[in-house]
Amino acid sequence: MSAITRRSFVGETSSEENASILADPSVSYRLLYWDVASVGATPRDILTYGKAIWSNQIPLDEEWGTDKLPTPFGVMPILNVIAPNGKEVFITESIVIDHYLAKKFGLLGNNEWEELTIKGIYNNIHYLRERSFMNVTWTYEDKRKVALESFMEKSLPNFIADHEFHLKANGSNGHYVGNKLSLADIHLANVIDHFSHLPSGKAITAEFQKSKTLWKVKEVVEQNAEISAWRATDECKALASGSVAVYARTAVPEESKSDRTEDVPTI
Repeated sequence: MSAITRRSFVGETSSEENASILADPSVSYRLLYWDVASVGATPRDILTYGKAIWSNQIPLDEEWGTDKLPTPFGVMPILNVIAPNGKEVFITESIVIDHYLAKKFGLLGNNEWEELTIKGIYNNIHYLRERSFMNVTWTYEDKRKVALESFMEKSLPNFIADHEFHLKANGSNGHYVGNKLSLADIHLANVIDHFSHLPSGKAITAEFQKSKTLWKVKEVVEQNAEISAWRATDECKALASGSVAVYARTAVPEESKSDRTEDVPTI
């Protein structure tokens, strides 16, 4: 087992000073994550939506796992929040990062009920991807075909039916709660994109497209001027291509080359 260089939550700044930095509207951000979309896609969209000053920090292979890039738990993403005086606070774990940024940029509704509803929907969307990571994407090669079939026949249809129910209850207006963009909307759009990056992405995307209510959410998110501009950049496109390259190695062995989303070299 390789050595892990851990980063402590306790640093030179006090708890009160850290809280002050997190609340400061003039901070900038640096997102530490691999050169892929995946778990980094939603925070990048939110930072863009909020017109924040931010940048990507892509670790080099030789840096990862060394004292150059210490992390609390040996995983990414890490969001570094940088005050105007140069002091930094970091946030770890993707769900926590997404919730913090959503609150910062007004994506958690207008009251506590809306906030909790948005977070509940977000978490359900999030765990569809997490369960597919564990059960389908990174499972043993000889188990992938059966795992994918189960996902396509059970997990995905049930998810779509659940979310159609809630979106229709809100008027099928392209939003989960009310009539404005929320964390749940942005996360759904990114999770659909995530599945499109997989070797079986065409088939999975086709199932999402059959649901006009879910697909409308994705379209509404992509119509946001800031998010649309970010997604049109070479930087964002390169991150999506990076995801396709990484997940290419997880293809079902029997899957034909023509069924894959895109043929790319492994990184």
